[in-house]
Amino acid sequence: RPKTPPKPSIHRTMGIIDNPLIISLGNWAWSSDPSPDVTPSKCLSSLPLLTTPCLTRLIAKSIGIAIICASSINKAPVMANILKSKSAAGLSLAASYGEVIMYSNAAFYNILRGNPFTAYGETFVVQLQTMIIVGLIWFWKDDPKVGWDKIGAVFVVFVLYLFVVFKVLTSDTYYILMLYNPVVLIYSRGSQIIANHKQKQTGTQSLATTGMNLTGSIVRIATTIKEVGWDFHILRAYGISVTLNFMLLAQILMYRENTARFFKVLKEKKKE
Repeated sequence: RPKTPPKPSIHRTMGIIDNPLIISLGNWAWSSDPSPDVTPSKCLSSLPLLTTPCLTRLIAKSIGIAIICASSINKAPVMANILKSKSAAGLSLAASYGEVIMYSNAAFYNILRGNPFTAYGETFVVQLQTMIIVGLIWFWKDDPKVGWDKIGAVFVVFVLYLFVVFKVLTSDTYYILMLYNPVVLIYSRGSQIIANHKQKQTGTQSLATTGMNLTGSIVRIATTIKEVGWDFHILRAYGISVTLNFMLLAQILMYRENTARFFKVLKEKKKE
């Protein structure tokens, strides 16, 4: 009588599979994948040699976490430049407003769609940092100063925006957030690019921050395809972001000597 062939992969890893921590990690890594070949049970049973679909999904998740961690200091160089120089020179307030809406649209769209946090987490983190940048610009901008009436108007508009996003939009209209995001992105980055061109210097903008934005957008194209799928609205936004961030990076490098001279003059004026 022929013997039933054993299932070494399952029996070999049964102790690992029964571990609650491993089960939780497996659910986190593979439960949201749309592919029938990638499920927590199938991927865990293939340990220690994961199948290609399981491995690529895990890599995408890990890259997503790395991007989110890196994004936690994305705006730190810009903040440091503002605080060090006690000036918001070179930063476009209109561009910063646009960034807040752009990152908010992306974060809220993914939240409402129920996408994995590892696929969009950095947009939420950078959104909060950009709000801090706006506050610093309000405080340090002196050409002219930003009045309380304008600050109050911004708060009112943002509250109305939140109401529309979470109370008015339905599951059939969530796409509107990403549909108009390229327009907001072009306005935001475009305003900064035009301001840099007119001033011939980039002020407190940071090479590190812009470089991280460029790299993150490139990597996010790949991780979005793997974790979310071919979502045209998200991928289009990242594609435009790559182009505009590259232009900003080029300006920072091109105008670096002018920027250094500008801050030298600014420092001398503050001493006077």
